Amino acid sequence: MSMIVCVTRTITPTPASALSAERSDPTAAIIADFRATMTQLKCASSERLVRLGISMAQVHIMYTVQRSGNMTMSQLADVLNVSLSNATGLIDRLEERGFIERDRVATDRRVVLIRVTPTGETMLAEVDALSDNLMRSVLDRLPVSQLRGVAHAVSALREAVDAVVESKPHRHLASTTSPRSTTTIRGNDLGQQHERD
Repeated sequence: MSMIVCVTRTITPTPASALSAERSDPTAAIIADFRATMTQLKCASSERLVRLGISMAQVHIMYTVQRSGNMTMSQLADVLNVSLSNATGLIDRLEERGFIERDRVATDRRVVLIRVTPTGETMLAEVDALSDNLMRSVLDRLPVSQLRGVAHAVSALREAVDAVVESKPHRHLASTTSPRSTTTIRGNDLGQQHERD
């Protein structure tokens, strides 16, 4: 009991000025919560990826190549903002594990195309399943009434992200995010899904 009292006394209360600032402009609080949430999810995901024997960086590269279908080594280096030799080293390791394959273009043997192999696709499907399971375990802790609110908020957020991203010219279309999981549910469908369950 004394430990609880001690810890409680050391908690700094949120200043009234900060609370009023949050009420007048909630953006900063949303950004802080979103960043903290994403950091926790990334850490949890990284731990799960370690069990699969693959790193977050390798998964990112595979998703980038998967979204493109085929990429040249120079395009990948540009998207990752690394040198061509660094990109080649990263792809070497993925190719050794059978996740990525390289082909030279018949009309110009200097050009090397990279693509995700069936083994790589299987690994990405496993990563998606882990991600889905993690999010399900998080969302299952919320009551249906809150899930509906989350569903609408996430749907609105996604539409806003799409509007901002699409309104700006993108140098690397291959690096833009898209839903990967085949079980992805759009925000407005989430409440209906739980009503059926």
